[in-house]
Amino acid sequence: MKQPNVVRLSRLLWALLAGVLLALAVGGVVAAQSDTPSATVAPGVTANDVNEVAQRLYCPLCSGIRLDACELKACIQMKEVIALKLSEGESFEQIRDYFVEQYGPQVLGEPPRQGFNLLAWTLPVIVLVLAGVFFWRKTRGLVQRPAVPPVVAATPADGDEDDYERKLEEELTKYG
Repeated sequence: MKQPNVVRLSRLLWALLAGVLLALAVGGVVAAQSDTPSATVAPGVTANDVNEVAQRLYCPLCSGIRLDACELKACIQMKEVIALKLSEGESFEQIRDYFVEQYGPQVLGEPPRQGFNLLAWTLPVIVLVLAGVFFWRKTRGLVQRPAVPPVVAATPADGDEDDYERKLEEELTKYG
């Protein structure tokens, strides 16, 4: 008789443990959602205003991820700085210059158009132009027909005609 009570007790303990784990999981989700910034961080600035600026900047820690899409704590703080600067009346150019000064040109998502980095902007264009010229020259040679001189009926000279007939007669007698 004691064995069924032990089974009931173990089922009860498992159910209690599952309930505690579920409560902890739900509590963790609620706590994580409360850490996200509100729609407006600064008075008079909306989340759309912040996202307009954040869409043109890139996360300095991630490779190729825009600031508005990055969920790192550093990026959330950067968005808060954007909201603060927008509430102070700064323009996009001023905010962009601030972030370039703080994090370097990688926050722009493109190499600067000066110095050695200018090569990154010009080299693809130069390669495309050279490849186009090469392709054009090669296909032009394939499409054009080579110039064939007109066929002119050669009239044999008198001495040539006799040699020809003599050789023909020799060949015919040899095989026939």
